[in-house]
Amino acid sequence: MTDSQRDNWKSITGLVTELKRCDQCGITTASVAMAYICIDALANLARPIDKQKVTRTDFKEWVDTYLKAHPEQPYQYRGKDVYAARCAFLHTYGAEAELHDEDPDTIKFAYHDGGKHQYDPNVEPRLVLIGTKSFINDVVIAVETFLRKCQSDEVLRQRVESRLVKVLQVVPYPSP
Repeated sequence: MTDSQRDNWKSITGLVTELKRCDQCGITTASVAMAYICIDALANLARPIDKQKVTRTDFKEWVDTYLKAHPEQPYQYRGKDVYAARCAFLHTYGAEAELHDEDPDTIKFAYHDGGKHQYDPNVEPRLVLIGTKSFINDVVIAVETFLRKCQSDEVLRQRVESRLVKVLQVVPYPSP
């Protein structure tokens, strides 16, 4: 691997570092936004080679493949729920998106700054309170799982590497 390729891969680890930094500083809104940005970016990198643009299907497939909640959590992520929550959060800074109206089975997300998700389908089947600490942790683990998959799957690695050059690179700027 060349230095340039190594630097390109660092764009992903840099994104995760920013996500963790927001979480460690208690900046919950920024943490959640960074988590959705992270999923968006990786779904874009993983999309099929013949697709020119990432779609909601790619996002949902990435979530269904990589984003897993701890088995003891009362809510387990579903791609359609996470995608709708992403749209609601990033487009309206809310909990409801058009997708919730289109598909009544899509669960809305509200957020709390704790760890355990709160979900009881007997009380409110269309709402989960996402513990942001768990969500951020789950996204970080999903990225790690994705990166391991890139190491073991030559086709995926080549696809991702061909697109990494377009991912935002943050480089140090020398002080005068």
